[in-house]
Amino acid sequence: MSSKNQTSGGSKLDEMSLRAELKGLRAQIPDQPTLNPIVSVAFNLSRRLENGEISIDDISELSTRLMDSACVHRAVLLKDQIGVDNEAATRKEFSDFIKTYCAGKDDRAFDAFKSRFSRARNGIVFTAHPTFGISEALSNRMAEIAVSGSAEGQTIGLPHRPDAPLTLEYEHARAQSAVRNLRDAYCDILSDFFHTAHETFGDKALYSNPQLATFASWVGYDLDGRTDIKWTFSFLLRLREKIAALSDIRERVQALRPQLGEEAEMVRLVRQITGKLDLAVAASESHLKALEAVGKNGFTLAHAANVITQGDGHNLTSTEPLLALLEQITQATSSLESKVAVASIAGLLRATGLGMSHIHVRVNAVQINNAFRAFVHESWTRDLTERQALARIVEMIRTVKPEKVNFETLDLENATAIRQFALVSQISKHIDSETPIRYLIAECETPGTILIALYFAKLFGVSEIVDISPLFETPAALETGQRLVERLLAEEAYRDYVTKRGRLAVQTGYSDAGRFIGQIAAGLAHERLHHGLAEVVRKSGIKNVETLIFSTHGESMGRGAHPGTLRRRLRYVFPGESRWRFFRDGLPVKHETSFQGGDGYLYFANRAFAQRALATIIMSGKDPGSGEDPFYTDTNLALDFQIRLRDYQQELFAHPGYRALLGAFGANLLFKTGSRPVKRQGDHHSDRGDPARMRAIPNNAILQQFGYVANVVAGLGSAVGSERERFVEMAKKSSRLRPLIEMIARGKRLSSLNAVGVNAIVFDAGFWAQRASWAREAHLDGAFKFLAERLLDDDRAQKINGLAHYLRLDAIELHGILEEIGVEGGKIPDDHRMELDLLQAIRAALIMRIFILTAQLPRFTPTNEVTHEEIIGKALSLEIPEVVSVVRQAFPRRVDDPHDDGQFTEKASYLPKGIDDYGRIETEILEPMERAYELVREIGTGISHHWGAFG
Repeated sequence: MSSKNQTSGGSKLDEMSLRAELKGLRAQIPDQPTLNPIVSVAFNLSRRLENGEISIDDISELSTRLMDSACVHRAVLLKDQIGVDNEAATRKEFSDFIKTYCAGKDDRAFDAFKSRFSRARNGIVFTAHPTFGISEALSNRMAEIAVSGSAEGQTIGLPHRPDAPLTLEYEHARAQSAVRNLRDAYCDILSDFFHTAHETFGDKALYSNPQLATFASWVGYDLDGRTDIKWTFSFLLRLREKIAALSDIRERVQALRPQLGEEAEMVRLVRQITGKLDLAVAASESHLKALEAVGKNGFTLAHAANVITQGDGHNLTSTEPLLALLEQITQATSSLESKVAVASIAGLLRATGLGMSHIHVRVNAVQINNAFRAFVHESWTRDLTERQALARIVEMIRTVKPEKVNFETLDLENATAIRQFALVSQISKHIDSETPIRYLIAECETPGTILIALYFAKLFGVSEIVDISPLFETPAALETGQRLVERLLAEEAYRDYVTKRGRLAVQTGYSDAGRFIGQIAAGLAHERLHHGLAEVVRKSGIKNVETLIFSTHGESMGRGAHPGTLRRRLRYVFPGESRWRFFRDGLPVKHETSFQGGDGYLYFANRAFAQRALATIIMSGKDPGSGEDPFYTDTNLALDFQIRLRDYQQELFAHPGYRALLGAFGANLLFKTGSRPVKRQGDHHSDRGDPARMRAIPNNAILQQFGYVANVVAGLGSAVGSERERFVEMAKKSSRLRPLIEMIARGKRLSSLNAVGVNAIVFDAGFWAQRASWAREAHLDGAFKFLAERLLDDDRAQKINGLAHYLRLDAIELHGILEEIGVEGGKIPDDHRMELDLLQAIRAALIMRIFILTAQLPRFTPTNEVTHEEIIGKALSLEIPEVVSVVRQAFPRRVDDPHDDGQFTEKASYLPKGIDDYGRIETEILEPMERAYELVREIGTGISHHWGAFG
């Protein structure tokens, strides 16, 4: 945005002058090494706010302008990240890509073409990790700005906060909105595919049954870390998705009726397919209504189950009847446009089955293991890693006799992991018998867990529809994942299973890996796992089995915050070398990637975005070429770099200042951004700064909010070690190493150790004592002294500043290396970094206000076992909603309570003392505290705009 748009003529605060002040202070640092410009500006704002020179309204107006500017900038960058120019350019590029496979017109050429697109090489998965940090309206506004491609003259006019309440239903609706756009885009892309192929192969191209990509969602089916999703909720969601998908196919067929013509045979076929769809929708709607009615007016689960299982012949569980009719319509119509349109609808149906998309269910390895122990109830299950235990599990798989389940057994099953298999069984029987369902197992570190899952899959008769997939994301799992798969493939039962499925599935996660060994080291650990899997599959000798690798994101500065284009992001998580390791040995491989929550769904915010994203993802599956990259040829240097970087990051995470930083305010700087609990299931640990006890998203989000993404930026100097010159040369030449360095540089350009310092200063007793000692804010001296005394024994400031000094030494090396490589590291902040620094200063001033108001909280008699001392501690950790609630309970008389003295006929000359004081507590402490806190959290959203994602 231009400076004209950034300033407000009537405001007492002008960001341009404040930015100039920041720059001027920065210039003084060489002569005043302890000077922190952000602290100076924050203190200035705080003093002006407390003496009445500026108001909270002025602060709010300024911060809103800055947040709007950051949001507009983020939206414009989004267009570049997706790679959108215009629809025509997208579709031409994709058509040109298809043409490269149209070599020759004979049957042999067509067979090769058909084989190339007979399976999807890439997939998209919508997940709902809690990253809904901005409202749906704000997401749509960002998409509008992105489409325009210009920041000039753009305004926001919306608050920078999430929608409320953030329920699972809300998240599912957001995911389905993205899925609908993707379905439209898939039909568009299929149309281009058929038109292009038809030019070479004629009508037979229309019957090539291409599988260009898959798309799936786990929203509403992911039970890892949560107990609030009942089986009925998931089954109802799948029914609703089926109804939506069948209705969507019907609408697409109906839209084609005018161009299909009125010949008797065509009319008959169209009526036949629409009639079949109508009856199928009606059947599914009756199932939905029956299940929704359970518990109302004496309607039981048995009643609902009988409606669902009655088998009236109208309920569809296979796409075959519809695909057969669509093929007949394709053959019957004479127009090429009509043929392509009908073939595209068939391709969509073939890709998604009887749902809007595929689905993934997810549980935790602990849930699988515990369910099995309770199921078997024998002592040998205590250690499921022993060879004896594995042998027994394999024997159970070999001799298993499938069991039948119904809705009663599904409802009675208490073990989550077993219940999910029963749920899959009921979905396959009554909703969709063909579309595969992924069964993801988080934190999977032993082969026994996968074999147990296979046993349950066979027990419930779903092993031919379920892809059991371990998730490798902990450091241990990434190191041992290759050996785990190798051990599984040594078992005939598992080999038989993946051979029948034609797929060996694994999931890899960046979030937790990045939380424990750093994002860059995690990315390299994933790549080593890719290479190891290729070697294991090659050695196993299994034929015609696709290795499916599902990368769940969080691989950079946040979900969706990869600084480059989508094309580059895909290569970052699944490098060309990884695909080449499979390709060179003729091993089929598929890569899926996740788009998580509100940030990820922006890539599919409209049809044009979805087209571009989908086309890019499909084209990223092209056959890789071999090439000499020094990163893979100078293996000793590369491996030493990875090991040293991982070691540095692990030392960093053990630093007391790192834990103090994460725990200083915890997630209280942030809005709640999803329906999943912030704490891990069963976690009652008191150290909220322990990375092991914190989910990855708030971990990353707190680093963003404190202004330094240490798990991305830190450690390069130590990792390079004494091989600096050799490393710099490699970085200049390597197409793999360069993006890693650029990721570090991008994180550093936005990171500021001065921001870390300003977030620590409020815990510094000396800061508050200094404010009292000069007596320039005499009316607040009591509050300053109180805070200084209260924080004397608080070591948060000392520890966090110690971390900042530790990271500064690392940053010196980092800047030197980046300069030698020729990558900009932000040593001199650009305008956007200055805006970010200014937001940090404004928020720090607001936190100072909250602390000052906290010092004025009245003492009260302990209530509900909460003392005044504990309330002060909570307030200084920004647990403001709880603080305000407790104080209001202790002082219930509020200034706006109605006084009805005149209604009493019996008069009194005495009223209780303190009534007016209670009103003052509300208007002069609690209401200002609440308002400041809400603005603190909203500025947190503005800060996340600069990073390009939440957490």
